[in-house]
Amino acid sequence: MTFDARNVRTLLDREENACPERETAIVTRKLSRYNIDVAALSETHLPDEGELVEHGGRYTFFWKGLASSEQRRSSVGFAVKNCLSAQLQEYPVHVSDRITTLRLYMRRENYLNVISVYAPTLDKSDEIKDKFYEELTRCIDSIRPREQILLLGDFNTRVGRDYDAWPKVLARHGVGKMNSSGQLLLSFCAH
Repeated sequence: MTFDARNVRTLLDREENACPERETAIVTRKLSRYNIDVAALSETHLPDEGELVEHGGRYTFFWKGLASSEQRRSSVGFAVKNCLSAQLQEYPVHVSDRITTLRLYMRRENYLNVISVYAPTLDKSDEIKDKFYEELTRCIDSIRPREQILLLGDFNTRVGRDYDAWPKVLARHGVGKMNSSGQLLLSFCAH
């Protein structure tokens, strides 16, 4: 299987768009080009939660966002090839508008839990960031120990290149300096 993580900026269709094509059709075309089976989507801006099938594009979209009455700056989801979505034994579990999971049956009672995330940006409060990592920790802890986990998404971080301080977390090829969100992510990964 081929996986992808994509910050789509929005899946909302707008009447004022010069392009008449639906946003989901555009994303579908890009995923098809690379033969992606499952894509973790972030920043979809879609309200509530739902499912949409792109028949011509061969993908089913699942998402979770804030209520349609609230301003939406996040929302996460998945784009799953229709042939795979038809075989799903369970629907995605939406933890919040920033975390959603998809449990895929692989074979011989093996499961892969794909987690799609969109972490708070640097301008968000420490409380919002802490809440995100607490929810993510609970989500991962709820997965059965024998099952595999694939964590994908946009963590809105810069982790830098301090390999000596984070030898079990970072590779030697980092770039730049760590920001405060990078510190949170590396601390999360170290535990």
